[in-house]
Amino acid sequence: MLSDISHALELLRQDAKDDQEGLIEMTTPRGLMCTRAGVAEEAVKVRDVALEALRILQSNNMESIRSSNIINEALKAKVEEGGQHSAVNQRALDELHKIIERNRISLKASALALSAVNELAFNDPLTGLPNRRLLADRLNQIIINNKRTDSYSAAIFIDLDKFKRLNDEYGHEVGDNLLIAVGSRLTSVVRESDTVARYGGDEFIILLNRLDGNLYDARKEAEMIAQKILSSLVPPYCLKVRSGEGGTKEIQYQNFASLGVAMFDGDISEEKNILDWADEAMYRAKSEGGKTIRFYESDRTSEQVLFKLYELATQNDAETKNHGIRTRQYVKTLANRAMQMGLYSDQLSDKVVDRLFKSTQLYDIGKVKIPYSILHKIGRLTSTEWELIKTHTTLCEAMLVDAKKKNPALSDFLNTVIEIAGAHHEYWDGSGYPRGIAGAAIPLAGRIIAIADVYDALISKRSYKEPWTHEEACKEIISRGGKQFDPSLIEAFVQEQDNFRLIAQRARD
Repeated sequence: MLSDISHALELLRQDAKDDQEGLIEMTTPRGLMCTRAGVAEEAVKVRDVALEALRILQSNNMESIRSSNIINEALKAKVEEGGQHSAVNQRALDELHKIIERNRISLKASALALSAVNELAFNDPLTGLPNRRLLADRLNQIIINNKRTDSYSAAIFIDLDKFKRLNDEYGHEVGDNLLIAVGSRLTSVVRESDTVARYGGDEFIILLNRLDGNLYDARKEAEMIAQKILSSLVPPYCLKVRSGEGGTKEIQYQNFASLGVAMFDGDISEEKNILDWADEAMYRAKSEGGKTIRFYESDRTSEQVLFKLYELATQNDAETKNHGIRTRQYVKTLANRAMQMGLYSDQLSDKVVDRLFKSTQLYDIGKVKIPYSILHKIGRLTSTEWELIKTHTTLCEAMLVDAKKKNPALSDFLNTVIEIAGAHHEYWDGSGYPRGIAGAAIPLAGRIIAIADVYDALISKRSYKEPWTHEEACKEIISRGGKQFDPSLIEAFVQEQDNFRLIAQRARD
């Protein structure tokens, strides 16, 4: 037993010695921070070797500590037994405690070094921003998240205009300082959930994570953020340059940029193309003189169809430009409350609610085929005009069915909109249009949106009427439960009245 313990102690001593020598000989991570951008690719290979070595070292440390603890328990037992070797066992136990402590120190050191080298492996040594490797990982994660949540994101490719002129005139050190300043400005104008990465040279990539709503709204939000980015780069930079006398002086230097934006969703097969699309759009911006933003014009039919549909929807009704924004918020609030109440649990889920939220803006798209003079007529409609107005439901269905035939990939999404379009004017008692169906035969999506649509119509000013107050609108809707509206959903509406008021106030026309 004693010989086994002695052998184990010798192995632990050697492990500790190897750990110390390994840590001493290792290149310090901060030393690598001095690596210039021009040799960064070569440094990646060194970092990979260092990372693997540190992982092995850390694993060995942990294994040594685990083994030491086992031997420690055995020695403690021997010491407690006493006997002729008691004093020897006690000395071995004391020595083992020292070895365990040294291994713990070594483990902590290797963990710190691993963290630092890991940072170098995934971050640009000049700006401290994520590098290509980390960018690729973030892009993959965003795509996976988009697929899970049915969301859209954007990649923005940024290239500094005429950056070479600065390097040629003042040297690479000044150019490097400008790149650091640009990285800082970019980080300051995007959201915390977004990623700003240095792609190489004077190129940066920004990934906008999980943009709002549908494709149309997501693109508008991406355009707004891209404009903020472009504006943030306009103010002059204060840079230190070498003067003729061997000293330094400060100069004000203005440097603009060209931005290319590519929208993307959760299609994993498109991952390898996303940055190329953004790059292509950036070169278009640069070819037009720079200092501008251009979007990648997708040849993907599904994306084009969706964008055109949303664009049509926003042009439907100039008097109620925020109607779609408000209505989809009402719908989300009402549907979530219904889920909390346990209503229609076999039909409602987070995914269904999210799809309702994104499809709501399209359900009245058939109105684009109704003459403007009738749609916005001041005064009472004739019976002929009213019958024409009512056709907007079936017109919308026909438009969306045609879009679905040409774009099978959009079937699930468009099916939801088709249900809403054909059902949101049906009444619970069967007296609605276009088909006169009643009760639970009316698709749930249509029943939910019917309440939101009528509430917003009542509180909105139209060419033919003044707006109702929130209280008047709620009283009217509640009174129609069991007649026009699903009585169970009216119970959910009663609990969400205050939230409807807040939504209406936040997105006034």
